[in-house]
Amino acid sequence: MVFGTILSSINGVIGFIKNNPKFFLGVIFALMVVLLFKQCDKVKNLKYEIKVKEVEYGNEKNRFFNNIQTLKDSVEFVEGDNLYIKSLLRVKEDELSVMDNQLESARINIKVLANKLDDKSEVKNIYITEISSELTTNDVMTNIKKDSLGNLSLGIRDTNQIYSIETESWFKLTPYNDSLRIELVDKFGLDKSSQLKHKLNFSLTLSQIEMSDGLTRVIVQPTDKYGQIIPPNILQIPFVNGVEFMDVKPNIIPPPPPIKKRRGFGMLIGPSYGLYNINGTFQPTWGIGISVGYKIF
Repeated sequence: MVFGTILSSINGVIGFIKNNPKFFLGVIFALMVVLLFKQCDKVKNLKYEIKVKEVEYGNEKNRFFNNIQTLKDSVEFVEGDNLYIKSLLRVKEDELSVMDNQLESARINIKVLANKLDDKSEVKNIYITEISSELTTNDVMTNIKKDSLGNLSLGIRDTNQIYSIETESWFKLTPYNDSLRIELVDKFGLDKSSQLKHKLNFSLTLSQIEMSDGLTRVIVQPTDKYGQIIPPNILQIPFVNGVEFMDVKPNIIPPPPPIKKRRGFGMLIGPSYGLYNINGTFQPTWGIGISVGYKIF
């Protein structure tokens, strides 16, 4: 009984196809068009994924080249502008311990300090620099003072682009046999007869730049309190090192925007009405149709 019902249904479908071959071919054609459009979308998506991977590969290649160049580079000095330039490492946080122990130690210390300010903070950049200054000058001012008790002070005072210094040493002259003897005076407390005042007057301007060759570089420029550039014969920066952590905020080329799909597929089955040219005259008719849409906006 069941087999007979199935066989009868199959015969009915076959009979419908024989009686309506154009409709059947139309359905097959519409399905093929839908499959073709879907395949085109798959190809476009694959092309987009390839572009994204190419960008990621380019970023990693630039980062690798940057780090190799950084490990080989020494500090570059640009005369005239008095700039000190050094390439930065661009690493992921777990890579730093392998590449630079000094920066890794600095990262640990800075992270402890940052957590005291905000336990959710992240260290983005670290810079380490050394400053060297060695001056010999005879152009200093000698100060001699005398207080109400007759005590004397002898000291020097000097100032330049990087420091201000002033010293005082208090003493008194007391008779000793047929001469005078110098005795120190505790002017600033017990056993404290001298005082040194020292003030630094300079600042370091730090800037991170991205070069056209893919390198990430840090620029250091020393200036005095008036914004004037300090020449290297007064102040030198023999060592600069730094790192940028890619985990925090990757400085990379953005991937291409995603492809906007304009085609929308759907099947519409239902009665349709219209005028068709049959035997030379237009007659109303109805049928079943399948539609494929395209989204313009």
